[in-house]
Amino acid sequence: MARFVALVLLGLLSLSGLDAIQRPPKIQVYSRHPPEDGKPNYLNCYVYGFHPPQIEIDLLRNGEKIKSEQSDLSFSKDWSFYLLSHAEFTPNSKDQYSCRVKHVTLEQPRIVKWGKFSSSLVNH
Repeated sequence: MARFVALVLLGLLSLSGLDAIQRPPKIQVYSRHPPEDGKPNYLNCYVYGFHPPQIEIDLLRNGEKIKSEQSDLSFSKDWSFYLLSHAEFTPNSKDQYSCRVKHVTLEQPRIVKWGKFSSSLVNH
């Protein structure tokens, strides 16, 4: 019985130690298809490598939140987490699109802009 209790306590200590590890999110913003003005597309914000799992991701058009969908939270072999947020959009020369991420490891929300001719990547 003492061995069982010791194993349970060891397991709980191991799990509580996971919360101590904090990793800032890495962010990629890209379109599903090559962008063309006036042609419907999908805007993706892939956020990965973060811990703890609590995170807020918003897709923005001209700084305003747009309706988006989000994948289920998943984790990698190293116990870091990843999510994909995506929305339908129609690119044009007037609007600017970006992804805003809020996480405990960030002093302020990080905003990554979508570039029409290249994807945006932030590794910090």
